Amino acid sequence: MASITINTNLASLTAQRNLSRATSGMNKAMERLSTGYRINSGADDAAGSAVSTLMEAQISGYDVAESNATMGMSLLDTAEGVLDIVGDYLQRVRDLTEQAANGTYGTSSMQAIRTEVEQRMLEINRLCSVIDFNGIQLLDGTSVAATSGNGVNLQVSNNAGKPNIINLDASIFESAKCTALFISANEHSSGTSAWYTRTNTAETTLALKARITGVPQPLPNGKEYNYKHLKAIDDKEYDPEGTGTKQKINYCITAICDAVYTDDATAREFLYFIDDAIENVSDRRALIGAYMNRVESAVDAIGVQKENIVSANSSIKDADVATESSNYIKYQILQQSASTLLATANQTPSIALNLI
Repeated sequence: MASITINTNLASLTAQRNLSRATSGMNKAMERLSTGYRINSGADDAAGSAVSTLMEAQISGYDVAESNATMGMSLLDTAEGVLDIVGDYLQRVRDLTEQAANGTYGTSSMQAIRTEVEQRMLEINRLCSVIDFNGIQLLDGTSVAATSGNGVNLQVSNNAGKPNIINLDASIFESAKCTALFISANEHSSGTSAWYTRTNTAETTLALKARITGVPQPLPNGKEYNYKHLKAIDDKEYDPEGTGTKQKINYCITAICDAVYTDDATAREFLYFIDDAIENVSDRRALIGAYMNRVESAVDAIGVQKENIVSANSSIKDADVATESSNYIKYQILQQSASTLLATANQTPSIALNLI
């Protein structure tokens, strides 16, 4: 039999405890409904909070990787756009050179062809000198990507290591200027077989030097570049940079045009060089296209991976609105009932006055 006491009101204490628990539950449900998260602090779910934090780091990393890949696509788009123009200009140079090789053109006509060819070549060089992407020179051969031979690495995933990058080959970033493109990779010489080589001397090649100077150029392997149809112009001075300072220089566009557009024979032979240059540009564009497809696939893969991680994180961290709404109503009712019963319990000791 329960006793009636004044100093200790057990019914009131029980009602207070249940009121506090109902209020706490209602506040928790209200917090989850207002934030949309089931986990708002480590106390809500310590293990779930740790896992969710790692997943959010991965999600943020995928956003950056997607941005990296998109920037890589923009870089490739920029390079391809200029190479497209360079290819068109080279095709026009080839058409003009084929005209000059016909043998039906007089001195004035040949000079007119030479003038247009020179201007086309100068514009190609200008474009390759000015085109850049975020400070990276794309087509003049001076970028670290080209000089180091390492190309450009696109970070297209969250982690370190080679599998997480796409390396854009250094050949894309080599010089596309005319004097760098006109490199003979085949046996076009009239004498000893011409062997392919690339030198580090200011955009010049032994093949071009042999053509321009008319002097055979020895190679380390004992063979040489030797062209019989060429005019020796070593004594002529040029101003390749337009600074007013002339020098004997064999790799500037003016020197090339002086050596080529003198008669139909030299023009005809120069078609070999132009074809190699067009092939070089075409190969680069094909390689860029392949990389663009690869980077686009990487972007798609990043999207799928990110979607899966977001879904997993949602199942751990996000609140179920239906469940929390039900909890909120439940605890609200419990709070109201506990509050009413607490008021009643607080009046219980006053019964003792009737017994005195």
